[in-house]
Amino acid sequence: MFFLPFLCTSTFARQIILDEEFNDWEDVESQFSDPEGDSDNIDLFTLKISNDDRFIYFLLEVSEEIDLQENNDLVLYIDTDNNIETGIESNGIGYEFEFSFGQRTGIFHSDQNINLSPYDVGLIASPTVTSTTIEFKLNLDAEVNGIKIFGSDELSLFIYSVSGNEFLPNEGEAALYQLDIQSTFEPQPFQIAKKSGYDFRVLSYNVRRDALFNAGLKNEYQRIISAVQPDIIGFQEVYQNSGAQAAELVEEFIPSQDGEMWYSGDTGTDNLIVSRYPVIKSQTVNGNSVYLLDAVDFFIFVIVAHPPCCANNEGRQLEIDAFMAFLRDSKNGEEFNIPENTPIIIMGDMNLVGLSQQQTTLITGDIINEDAYGSDFNPDWDGSALEDAKPNNPGFPTSFTWFSQNSSFGAGRLDYMVYSGSVLEMLNTFSLHTPTLDSDTLSVYNLEVLDTILASDHTPVVADFKFKTQTSTDRLESDGPENFTLFQNYPNPFNPSTTIPFEISKPAKVSLTVHTINGVKVASIIENKYLNSGEYSFVYKAEELASGIYFYRLNVDGAIQNNMMVLIK
Repeated sequence: MFFLPFLCTSTFARQIILDEEFNDWEDVESQFSDPEGDSDNIDLFTLKISNDDRFIYFLLEVSEEIDLQENNDLVLYIDTDNNIETGIESNGIGYEFEFSFGQRTGIFHSDQNINLSPYDVGLIASPTVTSTTIEFKLNLDAEVNGIKIFGSDELSLFIYSVSGNEFLPNEGEAALYQLDIQSTFEPQPFQIAKKSGYDFRVLSYNVRRDALFNAGLKNEYQRIISAVQPDIIGFQEVYQNSGAQAAELVEEFIPSQDGEMWYSGDTGTDNLIVSRYPVIKSQTVNGNSVYLLDAVDFFIFVIVAHPPCCANNEGRQLEIDAFMAFLRDSKNGEEFNIPENTPIIIMGDMNLVGLSQQQTTLITGDIINEDAYGSDFNPDWDGSALEDAKPNNPGFPTSFTWFSQNSSFGAGRLDYMVYSGSVLEMLNTFSLHTPTLDSDTLSVYNLEVLDTILASDHTPVVADFKFKTQTSTDRLESDGPENFTLFQNYPNPFNPSTTIPFEISKPAKVSLTVHTINGVKVASIIENKYLNSGEYSFVYKAEELASGIYFYRLNVDGAIQNNMMVLIK
């Protein structure tokens, strides 16, 4: 049989970022196609290829949604020197490299057959959920036993579906690709420091079964959290420790300044919150946690989630349906009954490794189990979908949030942060993977190259947010905190009594309450009392409370200020 390779020159190589957005492929002309309708199984439609001096990139389009890492029988064959006389002859090429995507394993055929994992060749694919369009990369400098896998500038290759006997390009043809040796990898600009003009920074972090509290990993976590400097943290996989313990540890990592403290929320699940803002409401929803934060001039509605992993598509869909329905009802005057234009943030290890519908529900409010959780809804205040942060890995052309070289599964995006784009502007986002950072960046932020690898199999997901000018809530429309001042209690620390002073500049309805660090109200000193303008002080006696950190809250016509106090018995 005569085989005719398709030719692609290096002239059209483009810089590619694996981020679930495929517009960077539009100008790539290294395109290889297969006729539609020639397979009884999945049709392989299109393959595009690009490269720089570090990576070779592929875009694959197929007829129906697949998960590239499992439940498919696609195999990639590459003749790494474009020489049919070397390697194993098949379909007109002599391939040295093959990789079975659904089995997550490859083979390098040299003097002996050497098994390969995704990490051996830098195989990373996007998205991690099912899709008809998948992009993936390989490392051009990958070596096996000291031998470079890609030792030539010219490659020939094809993809084969075993069950459908389907080839891409068509059977009897192979894709010939000439590497562009002049193309240089250029990392996307990134900034780990908080963006100028931000209002708050959010960190979502799966800390791998309470590893945050492991004394042997304390230095790694302290360096990571200190480098990030978050204002709100959503922790997942904290099973044996409390929210108060997490806040105490974060206080050690990032000590509070005058007037600051770390508050916490804990609903009894593995999903905790630690925040510079008090937690005034919290609730468990199907194993996930919902919190309402009080940021003085506004509330922030936060869901910290950790739906079930892996093949449990049904359970994952049920949990996402449930907490999205809680958001819908909170917007509609039920549940948390949040004011219009309250900022919404949903974050956590969503374990989105299966059907794409779960991602769709998270972003668009398309609820599947409507008999149990009610109708679909538009989750943002302007009737649109939520925005997906899609954090990139600084210094790398990827956006993965999970990385475990001990697993057969390659790196992928399991962790998400979505938000209400109508009231929040995202200024910066990244998924911190310290091995991709250059030495200067590591030094500036006092990080070490293996910090994120050792701390957890998940990366810290970070985003900086700014309130948009059109943000408006009932509390923002009130007179606001400029009309009153809450002073520091004295003495502080105290036992068992302390005096709490404040001043109001005009007559108002006033409440003064005491709360635990978790936001639980333990005392009401004044409850909806009408006071004239002036200076006031109230004595609070805490005979029934245990030693610890508490905060007292002054509510003046709906505007709120908080201060911290310490009880020592």
